[in-house]
Amino acid sequence: MIPPRPTIPTLADLPLVIDTPRLQLRPIAMTDVEDMWPHVSDPELARYVSWTAHTDRAETRGFIQSALDGLAAGTDVVWAIVHEGKLGGCIGLHGIKWMLRAWRVDRGEIGYWLAKPLWNQGFISEATQAVTRWSFETLGLHRVTIGCIDENIASRKVIEKVGFRFLYRVDEDVWRDGRWWTHLRYELTSSEWADVTRTLRFKRPT
Repeated sequence: MIPPRPTIPTLADLPLVIDTPRLQLRPIAMTDVEDMWPHVSDPELARYVSWTAHTDRAETRGFIQSALDGLAAGTDVVWAIVHEGKLGGCIGLHGIKWMLRAWRVDRGEIGYWLAKPLWNQGFISEATQAVTRWSFETLGLHRVTIGCIDENIASRKVIEKVGFRFLYRVDEDVWRDGRWWTHLRYELTSSEWADVTRTLRFKRPT
């Protein structure tokens, strides 16, 4: 069991650029609007995420401003996923929370999207593993959660490949496009992440 870190960090004081073998993850910036626009305006990309396809660049600017506000407030970090010098998606650590009254909770939630030209090449798994590592080893969280729509098979494979433990399914959780959608929920704790020789058999949803 790993105790909480002794001091709660300020996000802006931490190293926020993450390099992986094929990617660079860097904090999103307002200058990313034009590079993001072709992707975030694609209805197919937005099918399984919590937002709808953008119909105006003002929505994209609003998305980025919300990410910048979250970083300043210490609740969110949103990274641009950069491959070969071009933005190809975003991955974020959201809802970062350290205290609940007298309790330390030290948790956050990962979410992501990736441009279609980069699908099926392992990039989002690479990015998710890197952000998970950063969440535990740099930020010092105790628990990281993640979820996906149960029909999003590609996202399920990413989550399970990184090693998140399946928790439960939430049937008919959210309404969109004229129907209820079911969510799958996963998590990892710092103790699980630190146990590099763990032999846990993570339960897969049925």
